Amino acid sequence: MSPTEIVLLVFGALLFLALGSFCCVIIDRLPLALDEPNEYGELWDTRPWGQVFGGNSRCSDCGEPVHFYDNIPVLSWLALRGKCRGCGERIPAFHPIVELVCPALFLLTIWSIGWGWQLLPVLWLIPVGVTISAIDLRTLMVPTRIVWPAFAVAVVLTLLAAGLLGNWIWLLTALIGLVTLAGPLFLIWFALPAAMGFGDVRLAVLLGWTLGFYAGSEPLAGLFLALVCLVVSSVVGLVVGIVALGARGRKAKVPFGPAFFAGAIFCILMAPKILEPFGIYSL
Repeated sequence: MSPTEIVLLVFGALLFLALGSFCCVIIDRLPLALDEPNEYGELWDTRPWGQVFGGNSRCSDCGEPVHFYDNIPVLSWLALRGKCRGCGERIPAFHPIVELVCPALFLLTIWSIGWGWQLLPVLWLIPVGVTISAIDLRTLMVPTRIVWPAFAVAVVLTLLAAGLLGNWIWLLTALIGLVTLAGPLFLIWFALPAAMGFGDVRLAVLLGWTLGFYAGSEPLAGLFLALVCLVVSSVVGLVVGIVALGARGRKAKVPFGPAFFAGAIFCILMAPKILEPFGIYSL
């Protein structure tokens, strides 16, 4: 590894550490608890982006402003022992977890894919997917305010990467990945709406498009990788479901978003090892 690559790696890890902290702001502020279920039976909605990004961070209990030296990712949480400096209210443990997961996934991505323009879509997916997963875990909601804008940016980034690298067929595999991943979930939602929320279908559009891009130049690879993602996500979701049912009771609802994101990231990073044995990988 060259000195330049080491500098880029350190800078990237620090950048994604800061992005993780920014993700926590969205995770904290975007969900809006409702006093009673809305017309869809949901207990959560989302705030407008102006309210999410307006004003400085404050303790949700006492209203004490969070000073800049208490906003250092991970270190501030450890120094404060996970409590508000003003009132001692506990700061959720997901803060340092999210802040660490983002740079960890960045480093794994560089290790797996290497440097190049092909990184653009997955580097965008990491903070977006982590944020959506954390919100889904807390609220059982996949926020539309994040998914559709994130998908629009993902399309632009895949167009940019494909154009710069001169391989437009990647867009076809991205489309195949989208249809293969989102199609079955849409059918499940359409037939059994009580079994799956439409938020998971929306998330599948974003994940399927990005996943298909990393299947390479073989259209069949986009189909195969998306099917593997469905299997991996189902296994992860089953494990999460068993844990949730044990902790919350048999009637607990299980968020599928985190398992879906985990399955997609796994398949993106492991795409060469998954596809090369079948001779259908060429990124």
